[in-house]
Amino acid sequence: MKKRALVILAICLIVPFSLSARSFYDVSLGFGGAYSPSDDSGYFSQMSNGENWKFGGELLVRMSFLQAQVFVFPSQCSDEGQGALLIGMAGINTPLVGDLLHLELGFGASIMYVLSGEDNRTSYYELADKSPASTSSTGVFEATMQSPVYLMAGVATELGSVGFHVRYLMESAATLETVADSQSWWKMFQLKDSTLSLALSLKMF
Repeated sequence: MKKRALVILAICLIVPFSLSARSFYDVSLGFGGAYSPSDDSGYFSQMSNGENWKFGGELLVRMSFLQAQVFVFPSQCSDEGQGALLIGMAGINTPLVGDLLHLELGFGASIMYVLSGEDNRTSYYELADKSPASTSSTGVFEATMQSPVYLMAGVATELGSVGFHVRYLMESAATLETVADSQSWWKMFQLKDSTLSLALSLKMF
């Protein structure tokens, strides 16, 4: 049974690769902007406001149609503290229109790390309910389990070693703890905020 499962997995990895001119494996670094409107006056009408944009980087690893990526965005927290939002995702990257356009879908966890400053003496994690959890008493794994789950949907195109990505990053009402709960997993599809992400990536190898 295990051998049959391995054969099926191998076929799933090889077939999309054989139908595409892309390399089987690549690693890319990216940089881009993420746009989130500050109110409900109109989603795209506030794009000219620089305060609604934040810029960050990403690391993307693809093997056939499987993809893993990490996003890092500087962010301001609910108490005006300065920190960084990290989002780790696993998903798929599969041809949509030949080798011209690719579909990206992902699911993953996040963690918000806030630096120590004038208003807060110690660094902390901001959890899904916006409550602070001191880094001295809360581990990274524990904080990640209580932080929002993100969903992603987007498209990408490549020109040589340069890629351009347009994605929606959607914060859900779920955390990894609620996803693991058989009675609360549906909260993963209860979306709270959406962010439009535009990014350029460069293949390293």
